Amino acid sequence: MATGKLTYSAAQSITITQTSLGSGSYRESTAVDNGTNRFIDAQVGGITQLGAVGADGTIDIFAYGTYDGTNYTAGMTGSDAAITWGTNTSVDGFLDLRFLGSVAVDNTDDNDDRKWGPFSVAAAFGGALPSKWGIVIRNNTDIALHATGTNNEVQYIGVTVDIT
Repeated sequence: MATGKLTYSAAQSITITQTSLGSGSYRESTAVDNGTNRFIDAQVGGITQLGAVGADGTIDIFAYGTYDGTNYTAGMTGSDAAITWGTNTSVDGFLDLRFLGSVAVDNTDDNDDRKWGPFSVAAAFGGALPSKWGIVIRNNTDIALHATGTNNEVQYIGVTVDIT
């Protein structure tokens, strides 16, 4: 009788600039193309370096995807770029993003590195990983993120099933 075992790829970087991301601002990552590896899931995590925190808040992580390989959820572009609601996409488009998770931040976290994840991208899309996908980070704190952000990173580990 055949059995299936989950296997995990090496960690792979996702390009997204978190440095100096302003309070209340959003940033999208470069899209990850799953056409070659065909992972069944991607476990996303990372590090976000804070500035001088003055009040409690969160750093929120969302996912976007494509239904046709070209057009992305919520008007995302598939590039590492700032998002300005009402300019390059509609405020309603925000509702089309898939929530992955939040990282709590409080006023004792000055200049800390906040580690987050792993979050399942496939789970956010009802169990199936889109052919291309990316993440969006929302800075929901009262300050801009660290100006140099030397420790910032976002990575994913692809998940496959080996049948033996």
